Amino acid sequence: MALPHWTPQNLLPPGRHQADLADVYERLVFDAPHQNDREILFSALNSYLGVARRVMSSGRAWIGGAFVTRTSHPPRGLDVVLLPDEWGALKRLDDGGRTALYGLLTLRGVIVGQPAMYLEQVQPVGGMLDGFLCRPGDEDVWETVWAEGGKGFPEMVW
Repeated sequence: MALPHWTPQNLLPPGRHQADLADVYERLVFDAPHQNDREILFSALNSYLGVARRVMSSGRAWIGGAFVTRTSHPPRGLDVVLLPDEWGALKRLDDGGRTALYGLLTLRGVIVGQPAMYLEQVQPVGGMLDGFLCRPGDEDVWETVWAEGGKGFPEMVW
């Protein structure tokens, strides 16, 4: 299902729009300015979702941020919120699965050792993407944030 055309305000129409990677590419890369910048972000998104699918056997991803707007400025990044179908499966992940899951998430206020340092923020895919995990029951909160200002956003299901 193709994503709808841009509104006069250079946004997707309000609401969640079912999409696959081809739809996202067509509307948010091919049909938007700054294609080279968008190509890089799309590649980051594609890789990110590949890992998410390995960690979560089924779920949804909502795509947001400047990537889903059609502005005269190149988008600097994109946002993804992951909505797993089975929360319990995430709780049962082994060490490798948990490590992969944590690698998908934006972390704030991180302290690492050897050498010890404080990092204000750690982001997936070299900082091109902010990744978040929606807890069960928080879908309405995330949808309100993603739709702020009358923006629409793609929803990808696997």
